[in-house]
Amino acid sequence: MNSRTSLTDRGDLVRAWSGAAWHPDLLRVDEPLDPGSPEVHAFLARADAALGTPWPGALLSAYARYPRGGDRESYEREVFGRMDRVATAAVVAVATELPAYLDEVGDGLQLLCEQSTWCWPAHDDVFDRTAGVVADPDRPYLDLGAGEVASLFAWARLSLGDALDDRFPGLHRRMRGEIRSRVLDPFLERRDWHWLGLQGRIHNWNPWIHGNVIVAAAAFVESAESRAIVDLAVDGIDRYLAALPADGAIDEGFGYWWNGAARALDALETLDRASGGTLDLAALPGLAELLRFPLRTQLGRDWVLGFADAEPRLSGEHPWRIAHSWGRRLGLDEVAAHASGFERGTPAAAAPGTGLGRILAALRDDEWASAPAADPPLPATVVFESLAVAIARERVGSDAGLTIALKGGHNEENHNHNDLGSVTVALDGVPVVIDVGRPTYDARTFGSARYELWTMRSDWHSVPEPRGILQPPGAEWRSGPLRGADDGREAGWRLDLTGAWGLADGEGWTRGIRLDRRTAVAEVIDEWRLAPHPDTRTTWILWGDVRTEGIGRLRLRRPVGGARDVLIEHDAASVRIDTRVIDDPVIARSWGTSITRLRLTPEAHASSMTVRFRAAHATPEETR
Repeated sequence: MNSRTSLTDRGDLVRAWSGAAWHPDLLRVDEPLDPGSPEVHAFLARADAALGTPWPGALLSAYARYPRGGDRESYEREVFGRMDRVATAAVVAVATELPAYLDEVGDGLQLLCEQSTWCWPAHDDVFDRTAGVVADPDRPYLDLGAGEVASLFAWARLSLGDALDDRFPGLHRRMRGEIRSRVLDPFLERRDWHWLGLQGRIHNWNPWIHGNVIVAAAAFVESAESRAIVDLAVDGIDRYLAALPADGAIDEGFGYWWNGAARALDALETLDRASGGTLDLAALPGLAELLRFPLRTQLGRDWVLGFADAEPRLSGEHPWRIAHSWGRRLGLDEVAAHASGFERGTPAAAAPGTGLGRILAALRDDEWASAPAADPPLPATVVFESLAVAIARERVGSDAGLTIALKGGHNEENHNHNDLGSVTVALDGVPVVIDVGRPTYDARTFGSARYELWTMRSDWHSVPEPRGILQPPGAEWRSGPLRGADDGREAGWRLDLTGAWGLADGEGWTRGIRLDRRTAVAEVIDEWRLAPHPDTRTTWILWGDVRTEGIGRLRLRRPVGGARDVLIEHDAASVRIDTRVIDDPVIARSWGTSITRLRLTPEAHASSMTVRFRAAHATPEETR
């Protein structure tokens, strides 16, 4: 039995790296890409469409929209467009070395060199420091945006070095100067960056930026000095891995696995390549649990368990090659099989925002490109003790039937929503009782007004409300640990939620879930010790239209073609049904134009309430 409480021990990665060689030239992309492959052809089509058109701008007026009104996307959209255009042209230039595409790469890189800041406006400290709306080139802020530009420069250099130097003598020197002043020098000179985790809190920025620092140092710094920079970055990633729980759970949710855990895996792959295979990965046994997180949180083909800011609907843009590659490397057949079940090749490699390093890795990975598709190896039960999350599905290896999940934890997790005791129910792999996810990011999202956003509040999560009290944010508001098990016929867990609110002495609330595989029924049981109050209730966020079908019975019609209706049975005294129109594009990607909130109020002197979910009719296969 694993006695670890963390994924790795502090110093494991540092020790593994200390005995490895450092040959940054091994990162050079010397093998040409096949210009006739369908994957490269997709990039060629996009590059040709862009040739001769104006480049996306990076205007002051767009940058200033963030401090003025909270709009971060207008500026970011333009900068991301620049970077995607450079990456697209770079892929074609690697494949063809034609001057037109080298010119396109050079133009884009020079534009980025001239850009006043590489920092994304929501991260820059210049607004508070100066009370202005103009970036400060003399005090660059090292954030995700700066790291991503540094990575783009580095992979352009590593993949097109000689051809780019011949075409634009002096561009390498200019790029190296910008990398030093905007990224490497701030990284070395300042150790107060919040993402370093030196004050204890570590999140996805840590491996993302450290990984980009590593590749930037490899491409633009002489070997002896770059080793010192890389050693410091490795120490930072070591801190991140040691902060993760032993069960591999990511409190930021599935979507942030790709820009947190997977960024750490990107960095380890870079280190392994540059070491000539001398990095001792066997010293990091916890990586296996980290890699299992995506498959353990999947509900169905297009859906994952949603919590925190992670979106519950898969976007089709996740770089599954990372999981597949590491699954092969570590002999995790179920991880590789899970990753191979998703779309790959042209769409996955060409998705906007993927990044040149990830694109090149995908296009050069023949085993990934040729891996046969496989059905997701969906486990019957998943328990993340570190997050107090439990998931049970009706049928192992299949998304057919019911799946139910319960989430505890605390209300200061990374990208936190006030959602202690939240329940998710899916039928045939599609959520029924849902977690809405995050809205479009703006100035409120990570500021003092975060919990004024409806998507972050507990009254828009499927949780209890004793006396109508909403859950407050903060680490002191937390659930107890999970209690329960799965015997194969029935799975069930309970959480003590008393600590989610400021209840009086002697008061309490527990919530349990149960999945009976024999009767194909999922239920949620709430029990409490409270004086009667008219505002005590439970809230359920649903996807679909709800209609009453008599006392204690509701029918949910789902907005999915061919989806079975869901019957909801309850012992509440009263029912309230509200519809919320969705006008946010990020939320609409998952849920379309509307969601439903169901609020169930118990009998006045009740001390418990049970809600059951079942399919309204059999699957087509079951009726044959």
